[in-house]
Amino acid sequence: MQEGFTIMKKAAVFSSVALAASALFAQFRPGEGVANDHAAGANERDVVFVQRGGGNPYGYRSYDMAIGLTFLPWAVPNFESSVKGLRLNLGWGHYADSYGIDVGTFSSSGDFGGIAANVFGNAVDGDAAGLQVGLVNIVGGRSAGLQIGLVNYTSRLCGVQIGLLNISTEQWTLPIINAAF
Repeated sequence: MQEGFTIMKKAAVFSSVALAASALFAQFRPGEGVANDHAAGANERDVVFVQRGGGNPYGYRSYDMAIGLTFLPWAVPNFESSVKGLRLNLGWGHYADSYGIDVGTFSSSGDFGGIAANVFGNAVDGDAAGLQVGLVNIVGGRSAGLQIGLVNYTSRLCGVQIGLLNISTEQWTLPIINAAF
């Protein structure tokens, strides 16, 4: 039984490393990108390869990922991607959108749908639907669902806020419990 568990741990570590490496290499592959020489030819090695067809100012490609990992300020594969599945936050990182289960220390995304349980909080630029649990929960657009934290903020509430300070800029602000439907 112990041997089977050890093999499973090794397989999990190997698959995690393989996923991170494939995401990294999908972004920067010499020969398939655009070369930007930031040193104006002063140094042959100072060349950055950026994937073609990124559709954004940084040249990154956006992906829909089943698993997202943020470590401190970095997101794998990049901040232009969306996570539709499981997102693990070790520090802080931003994704374009997040749908599914979002756990860790702090979460930031464009739109959100699902369950977010982060120790320090959740920040959503757009709309959020589902459950948000953290010390501070911030939604820039419409929040539909349940927010639980010390401070909960949304532009428009369509659900329930439970916390010490609950703010809804288009409706009302109430301590402890705030609800609007």
